[in-house]
Amino acid sequence: MKHRNTIFKSILAIVLALGVSVTANAQLKGVLNKAKKAVKEKVEKTVEKKVDEVVDQALGTSSTTTSKENEASKVTETLKTEIGNKTSVGQVAEKTVAISSGPEIPELMAMKQAYNDYDETGSYINSLAWGLRKMPQSEAKALAAKLTARAKWCAETLPQLKEGGNFELREQLNKELQNWAYFYAKMGSIINLMNHTHFKKDENGFFYYEGDPMYMCGIHVSGNEASQEGVAGRKTTLIFTRKDGKSFFCSATYEPKFAEEDDIRVAKLDYNMASNITTLFEGYPLEWCRANGRGLSKDDYDIYYQKALSYVSVLDAAIKGNSLDNLDFKPIPKAGSMNASMKAKALSVQKAKNKSVVDVVITSNSWDVKKNALGVPIRRIISGYSIIQTKYGKMATNVSWSEEYEGGKYGSLRAYGVGMESFYVK
Repeated sequence: MKHRNTIFKSILAIVLALGVSVTANAQLKGVLNKAKKAVKEKVEKTVEKKVDEVVDQALGTSSTTTSKENEASKVTETLKTEIGNKTSVGQVAEKTVAISSGPEIPELMAMKQAYNDYDETGSYINSLAWGLRKMPQSEAKALAAKLTARAKWCAETLPQLKEGGNFELREQLNKELQNWAYFYAKMGSIINLMNHTHFKKDENGFFYYEGDPMYMCGIHVSGNEASQEGVAGRKTTLIFTRKDGKSFFCSATYEPKFAEEDDIRVAKLDYNMASNITTLFEGYPLEWCRANGRGLSKDDYDIYYQKALSYVSVLDAAIKGNSLDNLDFKPIPKAGSMNASMKAKALSVQKAKNKSVVDVVITSNSWDVKKNALGVPIRRIISGYSIIQTKYGKMATNVSWSEEYEGGKYGSLRAYGVGMESFYVK
């Protein structure tokens, strides 16, 4: 599956527009030591001692401080008073303390910058996003809180760092936000696969969609183990919709279906994933995208969020309302002129493919002859329905049969194609 590259690039552009980065502990220590040295050269020993306290607390090495942020702030104020604000050293120390007081760095933000789903960080983020399918909602809430705290702090700190200095700090913060945005873009691409609904925004800023939505359960990506966990091996994709005010599982043509036990298991996994996605987008991420996005990209996170919300709401109702009473039994399709002469052959072909086939109905009135560019016949085709006996009743699926042209005559009848239409019949 491909990502929505245009969306992701716009998100990275948003991050890049913020300009800057953070530091590993060792890098931070180097900047702090420079501040300490500058103070030592300009003030008396009593002031030097207080600078030591600021640096120690900023690095988390103080053994006497119970609240690093509060105590460091007090020491900085004292330092500024004693040197009379005659140099910029106090400002450097104050900035250093602010940086050191940042929230915990989530693993995905601490790693190298992600460029694609196949590098170390991209692979980790990709697996983390698909892993939301099985992640407990309590863990998703905790992850959302950590990501928001760090991303918000990064975004607020970046403008405070002056150009020229703190280059490594700005680079680190910028990288953290890029990885953060990569994770949110990945969640957005996943919910787009699960929910194909096209959302629009009205003049009042409210999001809506038109028509009958179609949602997918059990979506996974070939070769992606994280996406396949818990859903791989299924022969069909589980679909559900909301139509005429009612939510239910259905076929690709919106015909009601009854979800089996394994279907419900997969549906609950995807309900959990969509719920976790809503949790991760709520609050600051939405605000950040609205404030920093350009053009249509300002709505990206809101659209992902709305898609996840609608998915959760409709799927919950479909699971609760799953019942045989939803099935709609229709009349068997009307036979065409070709039915009498070709029914026996077509039935034999279908039974060879599926032992559950009990009947066929050919709806064609004549052969549909396909020819090449020179007008020479290639094959001739007839269409109809294969009637299969299921434990809930008979189901009709549209199919077609063909006879290949063999030079002067046509060969034996064989299965040609299977359509998307499928429904229960009386």
